[in-house]
Amino acid sequence: MHHFPDAPPSATATATATPEPVAAAVAQWARAALGLEATAVVFATEQACRDAGCPVVETTLTVLEPGRTRRWRLAHPRGVVTKTMVQQTLTAPPWQTG
Repeated sequence: MHHFPDAPPSATATATATPEPVAAAVAQWARAALGLEATAVVFATEQACRDAGCPVVETTLTVLEPGRTRRWRLAHPRGVVTKTMVQQTLTAPPWQTG
C-alpha cells in the first residue's frame, strides 16, 4: 500500500501532525526515486503556505547532499501523499536549490 491515511493526533501533537512513519515512508520513496547515496539526508515536512492560490498545508521534500540542497513542493498534506505523487513530483526540477 502506498498511501497512509491521517491518524488522529496525540494529546501532545498539533492538529496537523502526521505520524513519523509517514514522513519516513515519503522520505524513503524520494530517496529511491532519486537514487540517492547514503550520505544524502531527506526530509518530508508539512508547512503552511501563505502564497496566493497555494493549499493551506503542503508537503516539502528537502534533499541535503554534500555541496547542495534541493526542495520540491507537493500540494497536499503529508498524510495523503502517495508514492506515485512523490515520483511524479521529483521528475520536475526542484523549486529551490542551494
